Amino acid sequence: MLYDNDKVNLLIGLLKAYDIRNAVLCPGSRNAMIVNNIVADGSFKCYPVSDERSAGFFALGISQHEGPVAIVVTSGSALLDVAPAVVEAYYQNSPLIVISADRPQEDIDQNVGQTMRQYGALDNYVRHSVNLTDALGDNTWYHTRLVAEAISSAIDGACGPVHINVPLPDVSECDCTDCPTSAQYVPITLTSPYAFDDTTANEMLDGIFNKAKRPMIVIGQCSKPLDATTMEKARRHMAVLSEPLSDPTARPFDGIIGRLPESLLPDLVIYIGGSLVCRSINSRFASIPDLKVWRIDADGSFRSPFKHLERVYRMRPDSFLTMLVNRMDTTEVTASEDFADKWNDAFAAEEERLESEIDHNTLSAASTVHYFESQLEDMEYNYHVHYANSTAVRLGCRYASGHTIFCNRGVNGIDGSMSTAAGYSAAVGEMTFCVIGDLSFFYDQNALWNPNLNGNLRIILLNNHHGGIFDNIKGLRQCAVRDTFVSGQHKADARGICTQNDIGYISAKTIDEMQLGIVRLMTEDTQRPIVLEVILK
Repeated sequence: MLYDNDKVNLLIGLLKAYDIRNAVLCPGSRNAMIVNNIVADGSFKCYPVSDERSAGFFALGISQHEGPVAIVVTSGSALLDVAPAVVEAYYQNSPLIVISADRPQEDIDQNVGQTMRQYGALDNYVRHSVNLTDALGDNTWYHTRLVAEAISSAIDGACGPVHINVPLPDVSECDCTDCPTSAQYVPITLTSPYAFDDTTANEMLDGIFNKAKRPMIVIGQCSKPLDATTMEKARRHMAVLSEPLSDPTARPFDGIIGRLPESLLPDLVIYIGGSLVCRSINSRFASIPDLKVWRIDADGSFRSPFKHLERVYRMRPDSFLTMLVNRMDTTEVTASEDFADKWNDAFAAEEERLESEIDHNTLSAASTVHYFESQLEDMEYNYHVHYANSTAVRLGCRYASGHTIFCNRGVNGIDGSMSTAAGYSAAVGEMTFCVIGDLSFFYDQNALWNPNLNGNLRIILLNNHHGGIFDNIKGLRQCAVRDTFVSGQHKADARGICTQNDIGYISAKTIDEMQLGIVRLMTEDTQRPIVLEVILK
């Protein structure tokens, strides 16, 4: 008889998928469903041990000979009793997979018996810890990724203990069945540098060029700009979706995602880097039923906003891209070239649409950024461009061309954007531009109260006297307090801030004033920073 619980089924299915075959099982009621189903499954060699402290070391001994071992404990302080063995396993690099059953979240810290804060209790001495949520439902993919990443951390590289915490209902609330689950759980493959030999490389490239019909590279923010020549070569043969936060050859695609025809949908996404400014791509790609996602990441992280993660290759993105374009020169990639051509047509149409929507006779945030970016093409000095979050960086992704841009997209907050640009300008010593919205500017106004600033910092402030990004959020259009309480409406300008900090100040209220201001911003020789404030409302 098996208990019918989706989280338990998923956990055991992935243990089998990763070929974990030894299990040390401790007594208890909260973990009874896991223990029962592991034994009933018949795929595991099971060892019952009553005392958790001894069970932990018993599992360690098995691990020293057999490799990965799962140890299952009940809720409460039972988890802490395995801590001495976990610490020893950590310093021995032994792959123990500690699975703790837990009470539902609403019971924690409510004086309910056998409850404590279990998640994170072993964090100092495990390579990875995860906490499955109370309700499964649509979280199947999320739980799969969590368990897969934890098990991979235990068995990959130097190996070591990990902790999987599983909140479960009372066993009396769950039904038993004679039928085993028919679900198949597929492991997410992690390929490490030491395992990345010619055979592995050939298998990966064969999957891209021969097995995939519509392969695509998707690039989020990277810590260092990618090589333009390498990216241009990649684009000749493959569809590439990237943003100027990483790729100087990026082409705008945000407006395409919402109306993607079937012919432009990928069947394989090679995902590189961090988050993307484009939000709609996450849900759109996640909705593709048979999509496969391969992640390229130097740390081997399992992050995938598109879900469907199948493989993770632990390698540097630039090394991967170099290998890829070298292989493209010697491999027939007709299918992917045809797919790339369709995307190139879509890029061209999108660029034409964006250009046609610009009213060059009306002052707006879009016309300002468009003019700024067009003028950069004529600058003969070295320059660097920072964009603040929200509307500013979205406009940057539309109109920046031929250069990368910097933006604080790690968390995607508005605070510190100008301070970051200021620090960069002090370090680089070359012309540094910062395009920023009014809320970001005023929130970070003390960036200008800094003795380290020089004349190479130039700021374009797009002041429409509120958070303009909120105007485009559908759910806020009917919000009665949107302007007064949500979007941060104000009447401030930057003149006083600039005066008190000895910062050059230019105000622009017309299209002509904006264009003259940008030219002056780019060309004026001064020892102090300059702010061009474009008044949009």
